[in-house]
Amino acid sequence: MSCSAERKNILSKTYHNTTARYNAYFYAKENIREIEKIINDSYDNDYNNILDIYPEIDSVLAKTYEDKVEECIKKASIAIQRHKNSKWVDDSYILIGLARFYDTDYVNAIETFKYVNTKSEDPDARHRGLVHLLRTFTDYTEYNNATSVSDYLKKEKLNKSNQKLLYINRAHYYQVQEDYDNMVQNLVKAAPLLKKKDGKGRIYFIIGQVYQMLGFDAEAFNYYKRCIASNPEYELDFHARLYMAQVTELGKSSDLKSARKLFKRLLKDKKNKEFKDKIYYEMASFEMRQNNLNDAIKYLKESVKASTNNNRQKGQSYLKLGEIHYDSLRKYELAKAYYDSTITVLPKDYQNYEQIKERQGVLADFVKQLNTIHLQDSLLALSEKDSISIRKQIDEYIAAEAEKKKQEEEKERKRIRRNTFNQLQDNTGFSSTSWYFDNPSAIAMGQTEFKRVWGDRALEDNWRRYNKESEQDFEEVKNNTNLPTDKEDVEVGEENPETVLTAQAEKMYSQIPFSSEAKKRALTQIEEAYYNLGNIYYFKLHEEQNASSSFETLLQRFPDTENEPEVLYYLYLINKNLGRDTEKYKRRLLSQYPNTTYAKLLANPNYTEESTAANEQLKKAYKNAYELYLNKQYQEAIGILNQAMNNYQETVFTPRLKLLKILITGKTEDINLYQYQLTELIKEHPDSDITPYVKELLAASENFLKKQRRLLGTEFVKYFNQEHYLVVVYDAGKGLTDQIYPLIEAYNDANFQEKKLKTSNLILNENQSITMVSSFEDKQSAVSYFQKFVSEDVISEKTQNSKIYKFVITKDNFNIFYQSKDLEAYIRFFDKNYKNEL
Repeated sequence: MSCSAERKNILSKTYHNTTARYNAYFYAKENIREIEKIINDSYDNDYNNILDIYPEIDSVLAKTYEDKVEECIKKASIAIQRHKNSKWVDDSYILIGLARFYDTDYVNAIETFKYVNTKSEDPDARHRGLVHLLRTFTDYTEYNNATSVSDYLKKEKLNKSNQKLLYINRAHYYQVQEDYDNMVQNLVKAAPLLKKKDGKGRIYFIIGQVYQMLGFDAEAFNYYKRCIASNPEYELDFHARLYMAQVTELGKSSDLKSARKLFKRLLKDKKNKEFKDKIYYEMASFEMRQNNLNDAIKYLKESVKASTNNNRQKGQSYLKLGEIHYDSLRKYELAKAYYDSTITVLPKDYQNYEQIKERQGVLADFVKQLNTIHLQDSLLALSEKDSISIRKQIDEYIAAEAEKKKQEEEKERKRIRRNTFNQLQDNTGFSSTSWYFDNPSAIAMGQTEFKRVWGDRALEDNWRRYNKESEQDFEEVKNNTNLPTDKEDVEVGEENPETVLTAQAEKMYSQIPFSSEAKKRALTQIEEAYYNLGNIYYFKLHEEQNASSSFETLLQRFPDTENEPEVLYYLYLINKNLGRDTEKYKRRLLSQYPNTTYAKLLANPNYTEESTAANEQLKKAYKNAYELYLNKQYQEAIGILNQAMNNYQETVFTPRLKLLKILITGKTEDINLYQYQLTELIKEHPDSDITPYVKELLAASENFLKKQRRLLGTEFVKYFNQEHYLVVVYDAGKGLTDQIYPLIEAYNDANFQEKKLKTSNLILNENQSITMVSSFEDKQSAVSYFQKFVSEDVISEKTQNSKIYKFVITKDNFNIFYQSKDLEAYIRFFDKNYKNEL
């Protein structure tokens, strides 16, 4: 009873403090240490970037130690429940919070640390709970709460242990925020409080990295030196020495020589054999700072060769090669190849992996356009030559490629032999003067290399041949009368080289565009490639000079390109930014393409903002008009549409309003007028997103009339008790529409204003156009109008210098006439059925 957890006497407290600390609490703490060891061991240190203060924890990793989390919570709970009068209750709650934190159960971890802060009477325990809460909020991305905790702790007096942990956790918060100034300040404050068990060598190294990144080389040097003095593990020691060479003061040429000697010593040190790729990488970085790009490229290639098991380092070396060729040398094809290799080997968790992959995609597209232009231009040039010259050039190309391949294979064989020999030297230590067959290791290595190249082969004659006949088989084959000729005597599985070359030549020959259609396709590919190339230069590579050259070439080679308005606008912007003359681009765009968005942007720099506001108003008007259209209130809908288009400037939404007006025309007017308006809308807005739909409507209407015409035949209908039109047909291409339309409009306004007649224009065919007056209620009113129209000679053939046909026609017959285009047939029908009434 004297040891009951309910009692507060000295005996009870001593018993429960001792039992809690050295039983349940002890084992729970051991579980936390094991969890932290698993997390640290799984962390892949990327020494090319600033090391993380804390390794990243994710749910996948957490599953590997979930049993230890459960055991920790169980043991700590025992300490809380059975020894609730001990001083280790608060510490046990903190262990439970840490277990939940490492299990990525951030919500419950936060609640646990908050509980310690509010319920504990021990200020050190409360402070420790808050310090862990700061880290939890940081990893849970609740940065405002993390800041609040940090600010609160600034006012509190912490013991050294909590103070040290607070500085480190604050530095972790600032590292996540990429605020490296505040990060390094907190780490420097933590440094004097660190002990070996805290991994102070690693913290010193991180401080050195941050100072090096910020440009404080002297401070970085000092902390790398302190890292080495802390006697860290060899990998950390090696990288600290490596980076010390990077930040050594270089005031004289002798300093450069000393730094290079240090790198070479590190290379020769056998302990650094597995770090050769990293040493070469740092040598390359050193030479880049001295602007020695050639040496940097050489060392990066050596780094790639030395990276046998370290894909992260190999990927970083490829990436650096890609950046040099991309940013400094502007050799995009090589840069593309290096970026391809980078993405192949670089781990996906690498920093900025997505941006690297995006640049790879840009370069892939860029090289694709260059290759398209080069290939199609070459093929077009070949198409102008005679067949003998073409075949000769193809043969020369194939021979050159074969020689190039042969040289590459020989170079690869030499590389393999050299690497094999170097590996033998490293593994066995035999010298170049040793005889090969005196060294068992060399023989074993040679056998391995032989099998790699040739496979398992028996020691016998003709061992190179994959298929061999026995002597008996040979005698049988020799007596066979169907022996192959010398040309056919090739090994099984191999193709005759001449056949291969011939097939290759034929394939290349078949790609040459000889026909006009093939040449047109090739030119289209080149046109698209130049357009894409200009866009890549301008928008993705940000090279305005090259973008300008590509766009200029596009306009010179393809003056009829449909992309001309857009290209002229880009050339205007590029040359304006480069301080060059822009007037020719502006004048050409405004005069030739005044209705395009690009011209409007030039004429009004605020066009985009204004059109956005106008768009909203047009959308509201469209919605109201469309509701009226659905309710068949066509005139009201037309009124709203006209008012909207008159009150607001044309925007990308305007074609929708025009289309709705045309749909109303289709419901209320003649189908030919409906088709004409659809055709005009397509011409006015070829790039609108609704243009494909407009084309579908036009095609459907045309198909409907074709079917109707087939049903009606070519005969005109002798049913006259319906609407009539006056039709005037005249030569197209002479500009007569601009003369005839106003004459008829003026005539109707002066003489028939009360009838509210409409005048409209249509294209009959390639040679003739129509101006039409609609509509007359019946045949009699149409004939009366026609008589007056002709007698007053409203349109004179003499003054217009053209053959002009004038007649009246019913609505049904006009549909037949417009589809058949048979003017002579209808004139005969008109003379027969109307002339007797004139």
